[in-house]
Amino acid sequence: MTPALSSNSSIAEPTETASHRVVIGGREYVFTGRTILARCPDCAGPVTIQWWLGTGDCWHCGCAVDLAKETIEQLRQAREEFEERAGIASSDLAVPLPRGLSRTGGWSAIQSSAVGESDSRWAELERLTRSTSASQRLARFLSSLPAWFVSFLLHMFLILILALFVFQNQASDSLSLVMSTFYDPARREGGIVSLERPERELADDVTPEGLGLEQLLSPRELDAARSDALTLTLDPHPLGQQSSVAEVRRRLASDEGVEATFAARDPRLRREIVEREGGTLLSEAAVARGLRWLASVQNADGSWSLANYDAHKQANNRGDAAATSLALLPFLGAGQTHEFGLYRATVSRGLAWLIKHQKPDGDLRINFTGSAGMYAHGQAAIVLCEAYAMTGDERFREPALKAIRFIEAAQHRRGGWRYRPGQEGDTSVLGWQLMALQSARAANLGQEIQPDTLRLADYFLDSVSLTRDAPRGSLYQYQPGDREFTPSMTAEGLLCRMYLGWRRTDPRLMYGVRWLLEEHFPDREEPNLYYWYYGTQVLHHYGGREWERWNGTVRDLLIEMQEKNGKYVGSWSPRCCQWGAQGERIYTTSLAVCTLEVYYRHLPLFKPLQLDAP
Repeated sequence: MTPALSSNSSIAEPTETASHRVVIGGREYVFTGRTILARCPDCAGPVTIQWWLGTGDCWHCGCAVDLAKETIEQLRQAREEFEERAGIASSDLAVPLPRGLSRTGGWSAIQSSAVGESDSRWAELERLTRSTSASQRLARFLSSLPAWFVSFLLHMFLILILALFVFQNQASDSLSLVMSTFYDPARREGGIVSLERPERELADDVTPEGLGLEQLLSPRELDAARSDALTLTLDPHPLGQQSSVAEVRRRLASDEGVEATFAARDPRLRREIVEREGGTLLSEAAVARGLRWLASVQNADGSWSLANYDAHKQANNRGDAAATSLALLPFLGAGQTHEFGLYRATVSRGLAWLIKHQKPDGDLRINFTGSAGMYAHGQAAIVLCEAYAMTGDERFREPALKAIRFIEAAQHRRGGWRYRPGQEGDTSVLGWQLMALQSARAANLGQEIQPDTLRLADYFLDSVSLTRDAPRGSLYQYQPGDREFTPSMTAEGLLCRMYLGWRRTDPRLMYGVRWLLEEHFPDREEPNLYYWYYGTQVLHHYGGREWERWNGTVRDLLIEMQEKNGKYVGSWSPRCCQWGAQGERIYTTSLAVCTLEVYYRHLPLFKPLQLDAP
């Protein structure tokens, strides 16, 4: 039980002694500045009184004491009385005179005998107050600190001690000079001279080798990246029959043409191909996280919604061909089919939705027949052709073939495609239709692409590449007659020319690639995923120093731009780039993931992919 400094049962009038002492209820209190002192009822040691809290602590035994309510009231009244006294600053006294004590005759009420007997005791107490040793002051200071603060200081001290043991054993990175009396006559002034490989002389804006984004991550973040990347290669029980790894390696190294286009998507060779072609652990982790987000917003019927993806949990959420096709493209690009992969159920339901809603004439503009209708059809046709090419499942051959025939019929007489069948074309829509035709050639659907379709497409590309300042065919406009040559249309046009037969040594291709790199190099301040998507494919096929320079920048920019937290973790914000507001989050995420899959999504056109022997 806490002792109390209380008055007797009959409360006596408080009096003031010399040296600012007050006697309340027969007990003395002494004031030193703003401090009130009393004696401990247990050990008679000094007690510091905090009258506004009604408590006190003994310096010697640590005993906590409480003031009685009557005593607190008397001290409060004394404070108020002193504040009324003229010429005495309240800041100089901890406790003022009691109420009712006169300024002149009131001093007669002091019990002089009691004061005389106590003078010697209080003198000693005041001496202790003013001349306490350093150790005593430190002990009082520490005892006044909160327990949590003392614990914090102790743990910080221990951490600093441990840090000394850790860092004193680390090797120093400073340069050491060792003097020796030995002289090597083979050494000449200037030291050792070596010639760098010219193809390694990259631009200043390329991240130096060995200083990748991985070095900025903690061990826990790296472990999470490895775990995510691993999900793209796992499926212990695939539904379909897979070719042997040896056969896949042979196809990659062969010159089989377009029919081997999708061979590099085999997840069993993923790590080798990614490392060889310029990908990283973090790029693969970004792909895995993007696919995870896309799978999370699939509608119950297997479709995706371009504008209403947030309502995917609603049973009647309306899907559309554009969102569904854009969502399926990166799954197939990562080797995830309806027969293999962690997301085979996701892919299976999406493919089934497209086939179910395809019209008899092959039209795939499902719930999307407006200004972007042929965009949606071209993307859906690519999906069906790739699904058939990667699995050989006959259920996709006829729907894919009908989709290709619809593209051929929708071409304008001057070679282009636009929003609606038969409409005069633009380069952007044409690019998706030609990619679908290329996918059909790789899938070997059983019927050839009509030669006139490809010749007319080539003619249209000529019509949007007229310029006096550059070789014809090297730069591209959106539509014939436009004055501006844009990087997006140039990248898309060059990729189409590559698939139409241009070789790497073509001067027009070389000029266009150089223009993209020198005049429109990817920039963090002006991200354009549409341009990066097509530009990355062009530079990957082109290869060499140009590809190394482009890849290091775009790859790391996309990794940094991916959402790391929150509701949309794993996706790319529509606000991050041009045209994001029109395409919404599924559009930006699909293009970003497909761009990061470039290392294996399509085989390079101008070289075989020769992997090391297992």
